[in-house]
Formats: sequence, C-alpha cells, structure tokens
Amino acid sequence: MTPFTTTWALYLVLLTAAFVGLWAVLRRHSVRTQRLTLFGLALANWGISTWFTFDRIASHRFPGFTFSTNWPLHFCTLATILLVPAMLADRQRWAHPLQTLLFFPGAVAGILALASPGTSYMGTHVWSMGSLFYVVHGFNAAIPFTFAALGLYRPRWRDAALSLVWFTILGMIVLGITVLARAFVDPHANYMYFFGPEGAGILVLLWNAIRIPMVYELPLLPIIYPVLLLVLVVQRGLERLGRAAGPRRADGAPPLAPDAAVVA
Repeated sequence: MTPFTTTWALYLVLLTAAFVGLWAVLRRHSVRTQRLTLFGLALANWGISTWFTFDRIASHRFPGFTFSTNWPLHFCTLATILLVPAMLADRQRWAHPLQTLLFFPGAVAGILALASPGTSYMGTHVWSMGSLFYVVHGFNAAIPFTFAALGLYRPRWRDAALSLVWFTILGMIVLGITVLARAFVDPHANYMYFFGPEGAGILVLLWNAIRIPMVYELPLLPIIYPVLLLVLVVQRGLERLGRAAGPRRADGAPPLAPDAAVVA
C-alpha cells in the first residue's frame, strides 16, 4: 500500500465507513457497552501492533529493525498502548489529560503516519504484514474520534493547547530514556525521532532545514497547533450532525451538554 493511490484511498473510505457504522450502532447502547466495545478494539489494535512489530524484528528482510531500537517508545506506539486504559477511564483524575493527549496529538499522528509513512512501509502488498502498519495507525485516529463522537470525551478549546503540554512532558520522558538507551544499549535508538527523521514526512523537511538533533522538532509545536484546532472544529461539526440524527441512547443517559458549557 502506498499513500495517495487508489488502494490507499479505498482503505480510508472503508475505515471511515466502518467506524461511522460502529458509531451509529453504539450510540443507541449503554455507556458500558460503548466503553467495552472501544476497549476491545483498542486492545485488539495493541495486539496487532505487537504482532506486526515482532514479525518485522524476526524477519531477515529488515536487518536494521531490531528489538533494541524498537522498544514501545515511539509516540504512535505509546498512543496504541494508552488507548487501552483510556477507553475505560471515566472519573479518574488522569482520565481527561490522557484522553486529550490521544484525541489531539495521538489522532493527528495517526493521520500523518497514514499520509506519510516511512519508505519501508510504502509499496507493501495489501495482504502483507506491512499493511498492518496502516491498520494500526488508522485505528489510532479512528478510535479517539469515535470515543468523542459518542460523548465519552468532551474536547474543549483549551485542550488543544493542553495536549501539547502533555505531549511535551511525555517527550521529555522518552528523550531521557532514549539518551540512556543510546549510551548503554544501542547507539541507534531513536525514539520519537529525536536524533533523525528516518523518512517520516514533515520531519524530513524540518531535518533538512535545521539538522540539529532534538532542536529540529521544536517547530512542530506551533505548526501542529492550528491542525489541532481544525480537528476540534471537525469534531464539533460531526457532533452536531449526530444530534440531528435523532436520539442517542435508550438507557436514559442525558444528552450532550451545549457547547457553551465546555468552552473555556
């Protein structure tokens, strides 16, 4: 599969249709059913990601893809893992920050990976293991959107900026681990691409312009912020369409709060 081809576009259409259909079914069920269903999908997605990763590590066709450079510390892999507890989190203090991180940077990272994967993921056969890369990243984007569309997470305008704060904190933690890994485990460890873009789309452009490890990623924050706001605009529009579609659930749950109640 290669971005911006007929096969790739068909996959995105099918993925979107599948999750819209899932939303249409789940919106008439209880919150418990909604959470458990999305939890199951997130858990399956994590399983697919793990299977795909270890298959690639074991393959002789990718000698540079080793276990020592593929700990689950890339942001998309972390998002895949964190989606599992996020689907069940409700009133815990950490629930909203976690869901904010996954809805904004997490979903956007998934979309960017679909549009601009590394060169080793381009041209893969639809039925090959390599295509699971597109499945995992597609789910990373679709699951948070479905979660929000069902009203289980209510993104606020200020959450777009706060998500970058949580992303930066997570990045600092991963950077510390990466530096230690490069010093004591494998000098090629490059989690969250701090030390080079490895063919990842916009990061290649930034690297060609700056070429300073870690520093070259700093422009991402102001670049991505308008994109996060656009994501929220899209979500609000879909939410209004959902309201117009009729009653949501038959379990007596209250309707979504009006926008004014959540705008900060």
